[in-house]
Amino acid sequence: MDARVSPAKQKFLPALAEQLAQWFPETNGRALAVSEVSITKDNVPTLPLVMVAFIRSTADPNEQGNLDNFEITDTFIVDFWLEPARYKKANGTETPFWSYYDYEQIRDTLLWKMGRWEPPGCEMISYRGMTIEAEPLAVTLTFTFMAYFRWVAPRVMDEDVQIIKGIQFNMCAPLSDCCDPDCLEDEDPCQ
Repeated sequence: MDARVSPAKQKFLPALAEQLAQWFPETNGRALAVSEVSITKDNVPTLPLVMVAFIRSTADPNEQGNLDNFEITDTFIVDFWLEPARYKKANGTETPFWSYYDYEQIRDTLLWKMGRWEPPGCEMISYRGMTIEAEPLAVTLTFTFMAYFRWVAPRVMDEDVQIIKGIQFNMCAPLSDCCDPDCLEDEDPCQ
């Protein structure tokens, strides 16, 4: 994925799901951006798989209450669903103990790759923690992250377009898709 693709063309969580499918080939491309999951024994998906989901969004608007430009923090999770397995006794029967899952290798790969990925909206990502849950349907490793970014109001809203439709005039070029602040210094958006 080209790091310069406009955020309007590529959304954060679907872009991350695409990357996870590449970073973890053992999932055979089963990486999805989801809103919610309701798994039963009748609809258990093929494992392993990875899901990303939005949790919540918080903001820190500036003191003047400017709603055109402020910081937003989105919390999201990366959920690895793995085949459930228990330790077996010598006679082959299951014990009450769940097998060990190499969460360290998964975590190390995830953090290494995520730290080098250029998100489509230039979000800054921080790792917040991990939990593990073992159930008969799947073992899940849930990694929590926060994505920080500056929200800027669009230059022209839909209702503004209706008002000015048909009027010919020169508008400034859209903001650059470049994530590096240094590449923005020499640009004149109204050339």
